[in-house]
Amino acid sequence: MSGRCSISATLCSLLALFAIVVACPVVNAQSVEGPLLVPPVPQPETYSAPATSHSVADAESSVPESNAIADGYWLVGTESSPQSFDESLPKFCASVRRYEACNGVRQSSLQELSGSLAPNVPVIIVVHGSFMDSPSIVPESEKTWRWLQKGSCGQPFQMIYFTWPSFRQLSIAPAIDVAVLGRQASRNGFYLAQLIQSIPDQCPLSLVGHSHGTRVIAAALHLTAGGTVEGHTLRCRSCADRDVRVVFAASAIDHDWLNPGERFDRTMWSADCLVNLRNEHDPALLIYPLRRLGSSRALGRSGFTTSDRKELGRTSARLAEVDVSDTIGHRHLWPAYLEDASLPQRIRNHLYFADQISKYQVTGTTTR
Repeated sequence: MSGRCSISATLCSLLALFAIVVACPVVNAQSVEGPLLVPPVPQPETYSAPATSHSVADAESSVPESNAIADGYWLVGTESSPQSFDESLPKFCASVRRYEACNGVRQSSLQELSGSLAPNVPVIIVVHGSFMDSPSIVPESEKTWRWLQKGSCGQPFQMIYFTWPSFRQLSIAPAIDVAVLGRQASRNGFYLAQLIQSIPDQCPLSLVGHSHGTRVIAAALHLTAGGTVEGHTLRCRSCADRDVRVVFAASAIDHDWLNPGERFDRTMWSADCLVNLRNEHDPALLIYPLRRLGSSRALGRSGFTTSDRKELGRTSARLAEVDVSDTIGHRHLWPAYLEDASLPQRIRNHLYFADQISKYQVTGTTTR
């Protein structure tokens, strides 16, 4: 975890340097008014969990065997996959591990992962951001799993923690470092897109990204809709016929990149809906525009602007925003979000498809 701590300290010192240079007022950010295609998340007191589930209080210690969270989760890494853009087609060399609550981590394969996923049980793929060092992956993924577990109200789900080589020592030009990592995040969108192809269509899919992890997701969904990333395309099945919902936290992409004609304008072609967790106090995203001339403000800090919503037209009705400024405050790293135990409840429909329990009700299914 030392890598994450040193990065956090470095960010704090950088803010003092850049605060005078950058002025990024949050304007025109607004939440969706009117009906969403995804119904509002029910309040905990009115929510009825499946008959086989347990309460949040004992979810961690007593979960039925048919619940996918009882056994553990998957870790899929891209460290063995090419990380530079060249003329060759990106080849996904997946490193797959299985974490089990009682036995720890063991080696596995993409074939075992795909074959073990229970149909009709939501699959949540979590994608971390930049500056994640290798020793932090397992402990942080486990905390994420338990955070999702507590917020699920016992509803079954299956988690895949998607990891990519995102650690880089900050140089004297941190804006360049961030730009390099952002491009690498786009590259790993190819591998996330290929991972999605291996997940059975019967599994509803929730994609949760933090910081540059949201760029990985945006790139992946853009590619599955026939888009081009860094001059490359990917031949793969479209996500148009499967249920896909997206959660962006501390999103380190330009706020207008999902607009028509912009970098990831096909992302929403592959997603049913997207919720953006906006934090107007995020310190790391304050300096985000410095990474290149003409850069827009970060989506995670500004949210979708009035202009964005106008350009997105009817697609705007599938975009929601949750203001986490008060709870997350002047923090950026993922552990700050894990401290908010109420957050999974607020976005439960996007995470667990809680509004579709009758559609995705599975009984007597045990995942391995």
